[in-house]
Amino acid sequence: MNAKSKRLKEESDSPLDALRIERTDLNQDQLAMRCDIPRSTYRRWISGKTEARLTVSQFKKLCRELKIDRVEDLPDHFEPPKR
Repeated sequence: MNAKSKRLKEESDSPLDALRIERTDLNQDQLAMRCDIPRSTYRRWISGKTEARLTVSQFKKLCRELKIDRVEDLPDHFEPPKR
């Protein structure tokens, strides 16, 4: 399975993870590593187990990796919507 077809099958209810899938070729671990975010922390953010608290450096790296130019383009919450 090539990377493109693998990404087509990948989905997420998390707005942050959906942006990762839509805008990058990175998996969760790669994005977390590039943004200096512990992988387990990233996973807790997107699952809704903890609220995201980024440092300025992490915030800038996350925006750069997700190709976000305006802070308004980031979701207000990273976890999936409550059902």
